[in-house]
Amino acid sequence: MIGIVKILFSLLLITNSNQKLVINDYLKAQLSEYQKFEYSIVSPVSVDLDLISVDDSREFKLNGSFAYLPIKQKSDNGTYVNSFLTLRLKLYKEVLVANRSLRKNEILNKSDFSLKSKEVSSLRFSPISSFDMIENYRCRLKISKKSILQDGMIEKIPDIEIGDRVEALFISNSVTIGFTVTSRSEGYVGNIIKVKNDDQKIYKAKVINNTTVKIIE
Repeated sequence: MIGIVKILFSLLLITNSNQKLVINDYLKAQLSEYQKFEYSIVSPVSVDLDLISVDDSREFKLNGSFAYLPIKQKSDNGTYVNSFLTLRLKLYKEVLVANRSLRKNEILNKSDFSLKSKEVSSLRFSPISSFDMIENYRCRLKISKKSILQDGMIEKIPDIEIGDRVEALFISNSVTIGFTVTSRSEGYVGNIIKVKNDDQKIYKAKVINNTTVKIIE
């Protein structure tokens, strides 16, 4: 009798182990952008892995440090019902980490960051994992040393910045007049900014490119 119990227990361990491998393989496919991951089952609290199967027909959902894995779970009457395994995740990724503190509006430089493997599942914004993604960007806010760089921390350098000397075009019917102005605000192509001429007169102008604006008022 004891031998039979040992055999049944061993079979159960093998089944659970195989099911864990299935779950691991499924998560590897779903979380392929990450270097590695760790997970624990949050609910159902005491799920019997022998009674579930991964359901590929439904969507896997990821929300921060939690994931919802679609499964079919065997009920008491032998039928299978749709359900989810709620998992708590730790996700690891190679990301840019600040080598020093950076000021607001400071232009980002590749030498100010290092690529390091970090746990990123609890970050507020998406982490940045490539030096190419910071070219022509600046700090949107102060960034502390050793901070993981996230997309909400940075912004593109404006096409025109405060104090830039640019050409202004005033167009009336078929007549175009050009003159030099100084930007009093910053903006990107398509934005409306304020500029002033050498007589200190203020205009509203639309940014055409990084050297030209069009007077609109």
